[in-house]
Amino acid sequence: MKNKIIALGQWGQKHWLQLIVIMSIVMMIFLFLVLFSWLFGYWSNALRGTHFDLMSCWSGVTAVGGGIATVVGLGKACWTKYGYDSRFNSARYSMPTAPQNTPTAAKNTEKTEVNKNAGTRA
Repeated sequence: MKNKIIALGQWGQKHWLQLIVIMSIVMMIFLFLVLFSWLFGYWSNALRGTHFDLMSCWSGVTAVGGGIATVVGLGKACWTKYGYDSRFNSARYSMPTAPQNTPTAAKNTEKTEVNKNAGTRA
């Protein structure tokens, strides 16, 4: 069981962007359903006098909106970390390499050149 949980965590780390997109889509579906029920209740109150509590829908919209903001914030934090790692931990226009246990002089010189030119455009 422990290995399955670890494997699930590793899978989640590998596919974090897909998970955020899926969570965003699910939250948008919930928001659509809440807004649709509010619209139905609004017209039902006007046309048939059903006394549908419209405040409950606003509470649902607020809850779903808070969930969407959380998912978007999480996605932005992950994307920012990815961007900084890619920008400052590898040479320009090259794929990041797997970290090695022992630093080499060439690698330190390369990082110094990258950091020296950080923020400038060619």
